[in-house]
Amino acid sequence: MSFTYKEAVEKLNSLQSNAAILEQLRKAGPRMNEKSLPEMRQYFKRIGYEPKDFDKLNLIHVTGTKGKGSTSALTQSTLHHYDTNIKTGLFTSPHLVAVRERIRINGAPISEELYAKYTQDVWERLEATKEEAIKAMNLSEQDTKELLRNKREHPDKPIYFRFLTLVALHAFIQEKVDCAILEVGVGGEYDSTNIIEKPIVCGITALGLDHVTVLGNTIDQIAWHKSGIIKQDVPVVSFEQPPLAMEVVIKRAQEKNAPLTVLYANQVSKLEGVEIGLAGLHQKYNALTAIELCKIWLKRVRGIELKEDVPEGFKKGLKAVTWPGRGQKLSIADTKYNTDANNVTWYLDGAHTIESLETCADWFQSTVENNLNVTRVLVFNCTHGRDSDRLLSIIAKIQPNIHFDHVVFSTNITYKEGYTTDNTNKTVSLEEVTSVQQALAQSWRKQVPDFNQQNIHTTDTIEDAIDFTVELAKNNGDKQVQVLTTGSLIMVGNTLTVLGIEPQ
Repeated sequence: MSFTYKEAVEKLNSLQSNAAILEQLRKAGPRMNEKSLPEMRQYFKRIGYEPKDFDKLNLIHVTGTKGKGSTSALTQSTLHHYDTNIKTGLFTSPHLVAVRERIRINGAPISEELYAKYTQDVWERLEATKEEAIKAMNLSEQDTKELLRNKREHPDKPIYFRFLTLVALHAFIQEKVDCAILEVGVGGEYDSTNIIEKPIVCGITALGLDHVTVLGNTIDQIAWHKSGIIKQDVPVVSFEQPPLAMEVVIKRAQEKNAPLTVLYANQVSKLEGVEIGLAGLHQKYNALTAIELCKIWLKRVRGIELKEDVPEGFKKGLKAVTWPGRGQKLSIADTKYNTDANNVTWYLDGAHTIESLETCADWFQSTVENNLNVTRVLVFNCTHGRDSDRLLSIIAKIQPNIHFDHVVFSTNITYKEGYTTDNTNKTVSLEEVTSVQQALAQSWRKQVPDFNQQNIHTTDTIEDAIDFTVELAKNNGDKQVQVLTTGSLIMVGNTLTVLGIEPQ
């Protein structure tokens, strides 16, 4: 029997680590380790692949702290629009509305039918090798029983992101893509995408402190992990980094004899008059990186050498790119709430690091009209393991200019009755979910002491936060309501879900 799309997503969800295990791991400190890639190679072997099988995908591998998803999307759009005969595959994370958004062919999410088919292929191949896999762990009888009974439903199978990596690369082989662009999940050195051996080119976007419970606490530790995607003799493009990080990137490139191209912020002048489909100065930096990646790919794969700063054939793709949830403006007229009110605009940005929230704050300030006849609402959340006080302080700093009238701290739970299948999340405990909101509300009170206490709200779900906003708009007369939703890409995705936006 063929899997339905819903069944395929439920199989994937069964591979999420539960919140209790993740909390133990977080307390144990940075934990990406050298076992990750041998394990991943074993999973690929179980479904019938060796890493060298993916060389034919003419891979582009992209890492970074901020901008790696946008850069990957810009690269895909530029390459495919340059020559529509170049069939592209794109693997990114997380998804916003539907999990199949993570695996794209020619920029579009794969269909529900194909997602279900390729998930079933991978699942059944893993099932067929399950017994040998558990035996190969060489565990005592007691440990084997414990493993099967405890922690995870499917101890022989990879966790969520690793499983998706198997499905994505399997899909790209089956779909015979000419170029597959892989965005790293976390870090680089031990990331599940790093089983690839001979990419055409690697890209490193801006680095900063993120995922510190996994990668380490300093910029040079994080740079070491990220630059782990650099391969022997393979060109690498890096955006300029803080000095300590740059030293690490240069050293690791030299160790692998990898030709390194460094791009600088002042080179953004090369994009004068070039329209980029994504808003903000930071997206111009990402576009510079994408342009260089495409030039190197075309030279190495197609023998096409392009000398111009911005080749004419790249401009269409740079303009056409869409990447929802990052600097996205959405009118209530384009949502399922369009009959309830006509005076709400959402400003959605999945920024979740210090650097990206600073960029988001700049974008919001420069985008909203500076008029008094407007009510402004902040909807904010941040996921576990991140420094909530510091992240919220970035938004608190713009309060004197922006004057939010209400702040809402929401969980990432989608609806009052729970999550959609695509956005089920077992990785956060209910206790953590609610404690984060209370901590954020307390932090806002401290950081903006003169804020009207009655206008600080916490909600159990995103649906509640949106209902609050729509009710506010209904009672607001002609006044426009502008809603900045930020702090978590998962929250932004679930907001789009509640608003009735289709996978894009």
